[in-house]
Amino acid sequence: MRYGLRTRQALLVAVGAAYVFVLAWFNRQPIPTTTLVHESDSGLKLRQTQEEHLASGNRDFNWLEPGRYLPDNTTENQPPGVIDAEAGLLHIRLHSEYRTAKPDVPLAGLVKVYRKSLRFMGGAKGSHEQQWELLFVDRLPGPVKLAHLDRSRGRNTDGTNAPRHLAVLYYMPANETMAFRTRIYDLESLHKSPAFDSAVKAAGGAWDELRTASKISDKAAKLSAVRLACDLKLCPNDSIAFADKVYSGSRFGGCVGALGLQMSYADVALPGTLDVVEFSLRGRTLMYSRLNDMVRFRMLLLAAAQNGTLLGDSAPAVQTKGPEVTEYLRDIGRQSFLTQLHSTRPENGVDLFLVDGDTVGDTFFFSFSLMQNTTLGDKWSHDDIKRYRLPVHQQFSGLSRDELRLVNDPPLVDNAGLTSVFYFKATDIIVTVDTEWFRDHDSSNITQLQRVRESRPPYISTLNSPVAVNMTLDDSGALLAMSTVDDELFVFSRAHSSSIRHILDYRRYFRLPRLVPWAATEPVSSVDTLDDGETDIFNWHLALAWQPSTLMVVNWEDSFISPDNPFPTTQRLIARAQQQQQQPTTSCLRFLHLDPSQLARLSGDGGRPMLGSASRAAPSQPPETNSIASSAVCVVALSTVGRMRVWELDNRRQSPHILWPFITEHWGLMFMLAVAVSCCVYNERRWG
Repeated sequence: MRYGLRTRQALLVAVGAAYVFVLAWFNRQPIPTTTLVHESDSGLKLRQTQEEHLASGNRDFNWLEPGRYLPDNTTENQPPGVIDAEAGLLHIRLHSEYRTAKPDVPLAGLVKVYRKSLRFMGGAKGSHEQQWELLFVDRLPGPVKLAHLDRSRGRNTDGTNAPRHLAVLYYMPANETMAFRTRIYDLESLHKSPAFDSAVKAAGGAWDELRTASKISDKAAKLSAVRLACDLKLCPNDSIAFADKVYSGSRFGGCVGALGLQMSYADVALPGTLDVVEFSLRGRTLMYSRLNDMVRFRMLLLAAAQNGTLLGDSAPAVQTKGPEVTEYLRDIGRQSFLTQLHSTRPENGVDLFLVDGDTVGDTFFFSFSLMQNTTLGDKWSHDDIKRYRLPVHQQFSGLSRDELRLVNDPPLVDNAGLTSVFYFKATDIIVTVDTEWFRDHDSSNITQLQRVRESRPPYISTLNSPVAVNMTLDDSGALLAMSTVDDELFVFSRAHSSSIRHILDYRRYFRLPRLVPWAATEPVSSVDTLDDGETDIFNWHLALAWQPSTLMVVNWEDSFISPDNPFPTTQRLIARAQQQQQQPTTSCLRFLHLDPSQLARLSGDGGRPMLGSASRAAPSQPPETNSIASSAVCVVALSTVGRMRVWELDNRRQSPHILWPFITEHWGLMFMLAVAVSCCVYNERRWG
């Protein structure tokens, strides 16, 4: 009797488990998994800034950029944007509000730039991943409001590529006024500080002792470290906690590391005192919009040298005003986003991508459109592209707290060359805008257009990861990578040239500037869109995916929302690892195109490049022993503590995970099934 009861109970559990497995099998995604070929050791991480030196409103910005690009090849089979592996990888970290000991400037922005060698990717014998090396530290005169990295790398008139720029907007309160300034760093201008050699000579052996010391506890040593950083501009050992104290000193302005390298920068003053709410830089054009301004936005065309280096306040800038507005953008429940696109008439016109969100009654309307100015004057054209609606009930009572954050969370944005990509979390769509010129067959007329495509990515999140938080676009505009809070990675691909028309595409534009039609045939650009439900080769398609073996528990920060302000201006998504062995959330992503021949040279005699032989490695080998692909296209992720992960895109396999993704995506069904099976087992036990 008891044996039969246990058999029936076991049969009920087995039937439930078999039901789940069958559902998971028929719902499995036939998406191959990319291979993790490298992961930093736990010891290779950056020291985190002490919380006591960061203000409560501090936001951290992180960027991952190659140190230098290789010269463009004239052959058609090489993609644009191949990096120079010998120049290493740059990591830029920005604290928006860093506490200082200066009485009149209690808060300031702090920029740290690190570099890591990529020689370990060559697989040479005895080569291992090295620690991040501090290049320089720069403290701004005020706290940071916004920041934007421009890596479009357009062509200069002399055929060279324009430099990448990091624009940091900071403000300086004075009495009852506010002055806004922008510091623009030239990422291509890493050079040795002219005063470095003389400073090292003046410091003598004191600096060698301080920058190699693992701890500074002696008072005399602390005073010496402060003197070297403030007077001689020599940084202390960044891996020790006392470095934060040095950076907050009243006389500290900046310092350089052991190599004495620094970046050139230009300071630009923004006219006016109204608060800046939108800010971006593309090429030489600095665009910003102000709260309660009478115009939608303003633009400054900055003076530049022939090689694209910006001159800042040393040369006058030309200001252009946007269209006048009839309502101030200050109502609760309204949001706005504005960014620059690559102009179809470079130097003679402006193309902008505009997003508006507004609440009418119990519905939140969300739309995006294209604005153009062909004369740099007062006449602007406005083309509506798409509009969405979201029922929210009165005062957003129909939305949960997490949904409120998704509605007003700013989109993920990236641009490279002639392509700009936006991911909107509330509507879960990827909007891609390509700037193109085409010439029909048997015609000499050139038509310019902005091609807009909407893509709804597959369900790329799990229970613990409602939205993507990082996104990067490769230099060709054909690959897109996104990561979620729990470190999942998704890679999308698409076509980037038309088979019907003769497109003057990105690759040819990148190498042959004479193909760019500086004087097009049409007065304004056309907008190429698709009807609802239509797709073509320019839409994004999920190509690769990767999931970590463990997932983190994610908590939303609670201090950024209130009933009176359901759409706060500052929001953060905080991921807290509940166990120490779990990886922190990814802070930034970056595609890397490496030259296979250069990797072979880095490997040396007897070495094996990390890229290129992972597909030939045994499946049982751990990621650290694999090597990286002959095509040398990979994705690099950087964690908040400076640890790296590298995936090889050309080395893929079918995902072995079937049950776990299905369970996390259908947790409601799993809960109800577990309850039903438990009730049946309990019933058998009680009445059997």
